[in-house]
Amino acid sequence: MAFQTKTNLPFLDTVVKHTLLSPYITGPLLLYVTKLNPSILDKIPWFPDIRLALPSIFNNNSTITLLRAAPPLKTLKWLFGIGLVMHVNRALNRLALNYWHLKKQGPAWDFQTEGKETIIITGGCSGFGREMVKMFAAQTKSNIVVLDVQDLPDDMKSIARLTYHQIDLSSNESINSTITSLLSSSSSSSSSSSTTTTPTVPTVLINNAGIAQAHTILHTSDAFLDKIFRVNVLSHFTLIRLLLPSMLANKKGHIVSLASMASYTGVANLADYAATKAAVLALHESLVQELAHNRYGPDGHCIQASIVHPLWARTPLITSWEHELTRAKQPVLSAEQVASRVVGHVLQGRSGSVYIPEKQVMGALLRVVPDWLALAVRAGIHSATATATATATATETETTELKS
Repeated sequence: MAFQTKTNLPFLDTVVKHTLLSPYITGPLLLYVTKLNPSILDKIPWFPDIRLALPSIFNNNSTITLLRAAPPLKTLKWLFGIGLVMHVNRALNRLALNYWHLKKQGPAWDFQTEGKETIIITGGCSGFGREMVKMFAAQTKSNIVVLDVQDLPDDMKSIARLTYHQIDLSSNESINSTITSLLSSSSSSSSSSSTTTTPTVPTVLINNAGIAQAHTILHTSDAFLDKIFRVNVLSHFTLIRLLLPSMLANKKGHIVSLASMASYTGVANLADYAATKAAVLALHESLVQELAHNRYGPDGHCIQASIVHPLWARTPLITSWEHELTRAKQPVLSAEQVASRVVGHVLQGRSGSVYIPEKQVMGALLRVVPDWLALAVRAGIHSATATATATATATETETTELKS
């Protein structure tokens, strides 16, 4: 579970989003109180006026200030208006990211027919990836392919329809060899009458694996800098180049990129990590443009592309400064929370941008707000991570994730 203050903030967020700011609720209420039963407004208990004695800045006398709550009808109108704008904005975002199609182009997704879809997850032996594997196995009948440098944990070996390939994502040779073998076995399986669980052509690629290490720019070694870019960014390029052609040929595919809120802002002691996540965002946006504008022909619209931006997530890297994050009231996500959002989004079968928590979509504004405000926000992030030093490091494996 994520750390919370005494108030259950996720619950309040849900109440506000799904009730107070839902036009499906406020709209009928507005119609009822304005057209069907206007007299009910007189019976609604409301906030009393508040008189405050505020000191004057010009003399020693106090100024009486009257605070009036907005009338119920005006409040309801504002809630309906704000909720309607937010709802329309979300709908337009979904349409735009799906090439302005109301429904998926090409063959429909079928996650409940055994072996119909094949989901590749990099870094699937621990962290977010491990939880995704478990959730996909429980909620679907799809084939699951785990690509990881780590050995497959014993408790995952019994998962039905799971295939594991050991892979070094910092090596192009390792990636090419593994994917070539995977596609070759898929082709031979589809051309035979075998009923084994050999994966069919991959239809979902989740680029989840990533590494991170806390250090200043001056303490960043050449070896680690090369490795973090190979694992966090270049492996995405390689896997997309290898798998997208077969997705286009079958008119079905979904490429999911695990980025971070660090895609939008630099983070002290995590410059290399933030740079890789900004690169992942740029890669995703470029891929969407190429698919949308027929750079691969009209079948590009049959391919979904999504990006996921989690905030802080509990990993070995943040252990030394988790207390500061909690004190700063920064939510620290669990692997289950992140995985649940990713799995739910994939099963919807549509492209999208996923922010975890959802309200963190406002973090994208750091690229457009005035510099003084952006610097103030980054200073707050720095204070929350002040104890992250070169000695606070994460295990350097393809599944050590920091999402910030």
